[in-house]
Amino acid sequence: MGDVYELVLSADIRADVTDDELAELRWHVGEGPRPERLPIGSDRYVETYPLGDPDDPDCEWENGEAEPVFAQRGAARRVGGALVAELVARERSDGWALTVRQELHPDDFYRLRTLLDWLGRCSVDAHAGGAGFFVGYLRFHESVEIAPLVLSNGRIHVPEDIETHTPYWEDTGL
Repeated sequence: MGDVYELVLSADIRADVTDDELAELRWHVGEGPRPERLPIGSDRYVETYPLGDPDDPDCEWENGEAEPVFAQRGAARRVGGALVAELVARERSDGWALTVRQELHPDDFYRLRTLLDWLGRCSVDAHAGGAGFFVGYLRFHESVEIAPLVLSNGRIHVPEDIETHTPYWEDTGL
């Protein structure tokens, strides 16, 4: 748990997301069961663990299950304060408001990146003519410096040092 990051994120999501996508997002924020289909792509990267000696041709492998990214609640262990995630319908049925504060390990960054890619494409401000919108930040738990998350042209961008920090932070190509 030494490499813990604080994630703070606020995004407004368009009303035209599919019911399947909304079900997956609700699962990620701890507001519903895991749906059978994960159309956002949270299940595309699955860690595998050897059950025995990996050099043995008879070694079996156990696949990790996709896990919700924003479902932690209660007191934070390393960053202080509370861990929360809230997804609420906006007035006049014009979409959804999402606010998140979570602790994440770099091993979770691939799933985070998958969600950020989807949120960037489905954001109300996704195509606001090249303007950049601050939507949150990542912060190493022992640092006072934040790495801003900026929405621009349908993509939530993160600083390069965060992208290169872990091999699990990869472009999903979606």
